[in-house]
Amino acid sequence: MISKLKKKVTLLNTVSTFLLQIVLILDGFIIPKLILDAFGSDVNGLTSSLNQFLSYIALVEGGITGVIIARLYKPLAKKNNKKLSAILVSANRFYRKIGYFFIIYALFLSIIYPVIFNTGFNFLYVSSLTLILSIYFIVQYMLSLTYKTLLVADKKIYIVSFTQVVIRIAEIVFAIIAVKIYPNIHLLKLITGLVFILQPIIYTRYIKKNYHIDKSVRADDSLIKGRWSGFAINTAAFIHNSTDVIVLTVFTNLATVSVYSVYALVVSGLKNVINSLVSSLNPTLGHAYALRDFKNLNQKLDLYEYIIFMLVFLIFGVTGLLITPFVMIYTAGLTDANYSQPIFGIFLVVAEALYLLKFPHLNLAYSADRFKEISKPAFVEAGLNIIISICLVPFLGLIGVAIGTFIAMLYRLIFHVYYTSKMVPGRNQWIFYRKLLIFIIATILGILVCSLIPITSATILSWIICAIIYFIVLGTMFSVVSIMFFREELKILKAYLIKR
Repeated sequence: MISKLKKKVTLLNTVSTFLLQIVLILDGFIIPKLILDAFGSDVNGLTSSLNQFLSYIALVEGGITGVIIARLYKPLAKKNNKKLSAILVSANRFYRKIGYFFIIYALFLSIIYPVIFNTGFNFLYVSSLTLILSIYFIVQYMLSLTYKTLLVADKKIYIVSFTQVVIRIAEIVFAIIAVKIYPNIHLLKLITGLVFILQPIIYTRYIKKNYHIDKSVRADDSLIKGRWSGFAINTAAFIHNSTDVIVLTVFTNLATVSVYSVYALVVSGLKNVINSLVSSLNPTLGHAYALRDFKNLNQKLDLYEYIIFMLVFLIFGVTGLLITPFVMIYTAGLTDANYSQPIFGIFLVVAEALYLLKFPHLNLAYSADRFKEISKPAFVEAGLNIIISICLVPFLGLIGVAIGTFIAMLYRLIFHVYYTSKMVPGRNQWIFYRKLLIFIIATILGILVCSLIPITSATILSWIICAIIYFIVLGTMFSVVSIMFFREELKILKAYLIKR
């Protein structure tokens, strides 16, 4: 009975997470499209840039959320409400401090940003927009994160996901209404920002009904000491997601930032979908490593690598062919920026593909609690990304930041494949690179076939037809490759699915 309930919860969490990713993709495309059509590329670039600068608050968080989740597992399992309450009180206190710090930071940014950067908008316009955009972050840290963390730790991810689905749909609806009734970027962002107040209201009602949290207990301050173990990883991930927009803001203009943000919408959405599809494999690696069952662990790694290769090369292979035509259709009618950037699009797709390919090895290191050992390469990756991007962007613009991301991702991938070979007995690096070589050759052959069927017109119908054809071509190519070279992985996958 318990096993069936666990399976139902796992399925519900998986389905809700996948649904959320779909809604986030829709939200990510619809709202920027509304902004582009109603206000132009400069306003879209300004909001993207401001959001990136505001998101620097994540560096202050410094990995504490991961530590809190890890500390919550034991008291939840043993139903130790006193310990549970102590952790949550400490977490809430820490998040509130971040919230107060963020308010000061947002006020500072609202004054400094319009002074430093020549945006083409007056001081009051930029300053007030900065403060309006900060509403989302204030709601998260001051009101939402503590209870959200508890729900995630207690495997109630579906509560978080369904809440986000409702909020994001409401955000889309209110954004459309706002643009139709009174097209003003400040009003649009104020309304959509206030929608997120629903989040803490829903979490609070659920927590009060299903948990017994004693807010008077003494805080567990050991959480703060443990947060540094994940700081480097958190920093590297943040820099990966924010470096390009910040560098482009400093060295180019808001129209270029807008071009980057539109291309990034595509790859980040697909990246999140793939991540949600493979996330259920992470605990299997941790369990096998904890038991020192290296034969089983090697099989799990083979399976994980195969699945990630299939998903990344299929989805990102098609994306590489179609990303620029999609952006041109998406931005049709806009003449205030050059959105036709095929070389940049390819570099960005390849860089983000490399980011995903390291997931089996990165998540193994996480599961084995090797944060300290992998922190230095994380900082090196971040440094490479920043330095190369800054050096190349004055000469190559968008392509420069994409190359910086590509080289940084390649370095981190090579390191994690190497580190896994040191962690797992019998895990030769060639196992990974053999797969990589096979899939690269298959992808090149598939792309050559697809190039014989180019998009003939810049229409949605033509794009959809080509997308279907390209998926069929590359899917067939990878199916043949799987039968020829990965029969053992297919057997393991079949057994894994039957067991589940």
